[in-house]
Amino acid sequence: MKLILLSLTLLLVTNCASGPVGGLLYSDIKYPGTTNGTDIKSNTQAERCIYNVLGIIGAGNSGAGQIAKDNKISRISTIDYRSLNVLVGVFRMQCTVVTGEKE
Repeated sequence: MKLILLSLTLLLVTNCASGPVGGLLYSDIKYPGTTNGTDIKSNTQAERCIYNVLGIIGAGNSGAGQIAKDNKISRISTIDYRSLNVLVGVFRMQCTVVTGEKE
């Protein structure tokens, strides 16, 4: 009974930040975010991720502004997202993908 209760709890709370959809065993999803118009060239792309293990340990910085600054992207064209989820929250990764014009 405790195992069933724990499983149901994990299903309800761990899928919150895994993207628009998720799988119980595995999901690897890319989904669109925002665009800044079509007049900005997308000649460079950079990605940064945040990680979570067992819902206990979390680390990373996936802010679009910091990604652009660190990779010398002067004008952002698009901000998209990617998520990876393994075994309902055993391992989760959420990435921000920034494209734009390099300085």
